[in-house]
Amino acid sequence: MYILFLELKLIVAISNEDITFTTCLVNNVHLAMKNFYFISRITFYILFFLSTSNSLFAQTQTANYTVTFQGTWSNTTHPIANFPSSAHWSDLVGATHNNSIVFVAPGTLATLGIENVAEGGIDDDFNLEVQNAIMAGNADVAIDQPFASFSPTSSASVAITVDKDFPLLSLASMIAPSPDWIIQVNSLSIIDINGDWIPSIVMDLYPYDAGTEEGTTYSFANPETVPQQPITSLQNIAPFSNAKVGTLTVSLVSLGIDDIDTQSTIHISTDAASKSIQIHNTNRENIQQIEVYNSLGTMVKQYATPTKKAMYNFSFPTLKDGLYFIKLQSERGIVVKKLLL
Repeated sequence: MYILFLELKLIVAISNEDITFTTCLVNNVHLAMKNFYFISRITFYILFFLSTSNSLFAQTQTANYTVTFQGTWSNTTHPIANFPSSAHWSDLVGATHNNSIVFVAPGTLATLGIENVAEGGIDDDFNLEVQNAIMAGNADVAIDQPFASFSPTSSASVAITVDKDFPLLSLASMIAPSPDWIIQVNSLSIIDINGDWIPSIVMDLYPYDAGTEEGTTYSFANPETVPQQPITSLQNIAPFSNAKVGTLTVSLVSLGIDDIDTQSTIHISTDAASKSIQIHNTNRENIQQIEVYNSLGTMVKQYATPTKKAMYNFSFPTLKDGLYFIKLQSERGIVVKKLLL
C-alpha cells in the first residue's frame, strides 16, 4: 500500500506540472486530454497493484475439499398427510469437471444416467457417463457416496481433490421414494473469478422434477413422461413446501503442492500449546519469503528476509485458535502447508 501511495504521488506531481504548462500554451481541449491521461495513469497503477496483490489460494494446481450434503427434508419442513415412512436419499453422485460438459441442469433434458438416478436411485449409467467424460478429458474425479443412514435428514460427506483444470462440481441424489425427483447441483465453481480457491461454499438445495416419469405423490413405478420434459423446480409445488430439502457445504481442507515442490526438504512442525511453528530446513535451502494466512485467505504474518538457516522458530501468541496456512517460497518453488494453532 505504501508503494502505491508513492507511485500515485509521483504521477500527481508530474501531471500537475504538465497541466499547468499546457494551460499557458494551449486551449482547454488539450487540457482535457491531459486530465484524461492523468486519470488513466492513476487507474492503471491501481489496477496493477490490485492484480499483483498476495493471494494464498491462487498458488497451487490442486486443493483438497470436503463435500457434505445435509438433508433437512422431513414432514416438519414439508408437511403432508402421507409423508413416507421410508423417506431417504439415494447415493450422492457427481463429478468434478470442466465447462465442456454438463451432467445435470435445470431447463435441459435429463441424461439416461440422471433419469435412472431420479427414478430408482440407480447409479450405473450416470457413473458410466462420468467415466466417459474422464476418458475424454472433460472430467477428473467421480463421486459416488452413500448416506450415513436411511433417513431424509441424513448426510453424505466425501473428500475430494480438485484440479484447477476441472474446477466445476456437479451432484445429484434421488428424493426417495418418488416418481423422478432429485436434488441437483449444476457446475458449481470451486474457484472464484480471479482463479483463487474458494475457502467455503454453503448453499441451500431444493427439489427438482427430472421430467422423465409421471406422478405427483411419493410413489414408484409411474407411467413414463412422453415426451420427456426439461428438469424443473418443485419448490412450493405439492408435496413440497417453499423450504429447502438440504444444505450443501464445500470446505477447503488444504492446498495441494505443485510438482515443483515435491522434492523439497523443508518440513514444518507445530506446538499448539505455545502457538509456535518450527521450520526444519535440512538442506539449507534459500527461503526467500514466509507468509502465514488464516482460513479465509487473509495474510496475518509475513517474513521477507532471505535466509538459509537450518531451523526457524516463530511464535504467534496473539493469533486466535484455528486453521492457518503457511506459504514458504524457496529456491525450489512454493510450499503450502496447513497448520492448526
